[in-house]
Amino acid sequence: MPSLIHERAVKECRERQVFTPEVATVRGLIFNAVLGLVSRHQGEASAAELRGLVSKKSYIDFFPYPARDFLQLLYGAAEVLAPYHGDSLDEAIRACGAAAVSGFFQSAVGRTLTNLIGRGDPKRLFSNAPTAYSTTVGYGQRTYTRLNDRAVRLHFRGDMQPVQFHQGVLEEALAAVGCKGRVRVRVLGLDEAEYTIEWE
Repeated sequence: MPSLIHERAVKECRERQVFTPEVATVRGLIFNAVLGLVSRHQGEASAAELRGLVSKKSYIDFFPYPARDFLQLLYGAAEVLAPYHGDSLDEAIRACGAAAVSGFFQSAVGRTLTNLIGRGDPKRLFSNAPTAYSTTVGYGQRTYTRLNDRAVRLHFRGDMQPVQFHQGVLEEALAAVGCKGRVRVRVLGLDEAEYTIEWE
């Protein structure tokens, strides 16, 4: 009998895939980051099996691949990783988002961006978030608003990834520049949300 986590993962993935344009893409490095997280927890064989459900070939970091495929991979990975995150699908998705940022900052583009921004300056980092996202995905719009010296807001529209994924991305990005803080989410629709990022 399918578990509740499996049933929810399948349902949410299908809902999001339906509304994802066929032309929407995600760079291979994000696929590889999620597969790497699965490999670290479950081993390379498990990661290869998961990848095989979506593609017979390995992903090349800066090649674009269908966003619908990424959703399938993400929810499949989250289901596998949920036991490592208190049996929470949401927390597993969040961990996948964090892994995606680690993968990005380890890439040539990410290292360049880190050098330009420097540590301890989240405003500079997040003001560049719309550009950084546009280098890794081929869909959606993102806008940046400075709220004060220790808070900014990002507005995502036309983005079918679950909000927990982006929460993980933004929390890990905050940590990457050496700051402690939190990310609050206001869901506005299936493909729209506001993320308020605050730090100490």
